[in-house]
Amino acid sequence: MKKGLSYFLIFLIISINACWSSFDNKKLENTDNNISEKSYYVDSNLGDDNNPGTESLPLKTIPELNLRLQKDPASVFFASGQVFEGPLNLRNISASSGSKILISSYGHGCALINGGNNEAVIIEDCNDLIIRNLNVSGSGRKEGNTSNGIALIRTSESTVENINTDGFQKSGLDLYNCSGIIVKNVYAFDNGFCGINIMGSEQNLSHNIHISYCRAENNPGDPTILDNHSGNGILVGVSDNVIVDHCSATNNGWDMPREGNGPVGIWTWQSNNVVIQHCVSYRNRTSRNGKDGGGFDLDGGVTNSIIQYCLSYENEGAGYGLFQYWGASKWADNIVRNCVSINDGLKTSGSGSVFLWNGSDDNKQLVNCEIFNNIFYSDSAPVLCFENSSAHENFNFHDNIFIGSGQLMNGKNSGSKFYSNRWWGMRNPDKYSHLEIMKLARFFQTLMRVQ
Repeated sequence: MKKGLSYFLIFLIISINACWSSFDNKKLENTDNNISEKSYYVDSNLGDDNNPGTESLPLKTIPELNLRLQKDPASVFFASGQVFEGPLNLRNISASSGSKILISSYGHGCALINGGNNEAVIIEDCNDLIIRNLNVSGSGRKEGNTSNGIALIRTSESTVENINTDGFQKSGLDLYNCSGIIVKNVYAFDNGFCGINIMGSEQNLSHNIHISYCRAENNPGDPTILDNHSGNGILVGVSDNVIVDHCSATNNGWDMPREGNGPVGIWTWQSNNVVIQHCVSYRNRTSRNGKDGGGFDLDGGVTNSIIQYCLSYENEGAGYGLFQYWGASKWADNIVRNCVSINDGLKTSGSGSVFLWNGSDDNKQLVNCEIFNNIFYSDSAPVLCFENSSAHENFNFHDNIFIGSGQLMNGKNSGSKFYSNRWWGMRNPDKYSHLEIMKLARFFQTLMRVQ
């Protein structure tokens, strides 16, 4: 019966992945009636930097394009299938009232901007931009690159969509002190620190950010960061009002060059009002002696945030981490609901499906969390773990299903209450009835339907 349950859950994983990965391209196509009429075309084969930059007489190189844009901001179209040496550099550029500046490809397919050892695209102090249908590549996180792929700095009311970004030592896409940004259908892979990184400062939080239909895969770690984590999938820090929706993260973090705190597939820290929903985070990893390597995480200083309708499975660390570190602002008023963890905590000792840790040792710093309507399943690690340092208050676990073999809970609970949960130990697997398995099926069907 235990094998039957495992096969059933695996089948549901495949079904959910198929459902979530069949993104509707129509959602990604916009009718742009407000694009700036002024434009430059760039063709590395047929262009000439003495040309006016029209489609029939295109420019040849990005350095010349950068000069033209500073003098006369306009939309830009790169010839598809060609490689252009970056970086594309836009500073203090805004569209005219009611219009957008589009940076894209023309022809069939996407152009590639090569960042080499530096950034491929730098957008600083700009607004009303659309960056679409481009590939950007760096020389590799260990082969000389030292930067981000696409960097947006103090930029607002802009969109980044249909982008592949790889080979950068830092992040494939990095947003810093930005607002009103839509990130859609970005594939970030083979980068170092992070696939997609959203970051703000205490003086200027990144805010009103929407990330959807993005994938962060095989971002192994930054070889130059020896004192902190690297190798994350999607990371939101020092931000407010951020949504991460229908995204996935896998096989990140396996080459973090240090021991200690590690990476997570999709997570947030020191942020308020972050919603992570309809996401899949699976088979993420950490270094040989590193910590973490989990699926999802509400980390230090997070408030008023939610993880919902998400699936975590076969991560080396916890499926869902609820963490507070020393020095962070108060962690409070968060929710984990309608989520699933299957066989997480494969490597990191004591992590399990849900893992609580409080490095501040102050129970007033980790308070008020509702964990309900979830399924936590493991045939090896405990499903619920409290770190030795996990002082917390007013955590309510209710209406969850806990399924595991051996010990279901590990560590000392100091501030959680449990009611209306189902606890299924697998030492006597014959006790699982067909009716109970069908309850799981209905839960997964609901999870897949609410999108």
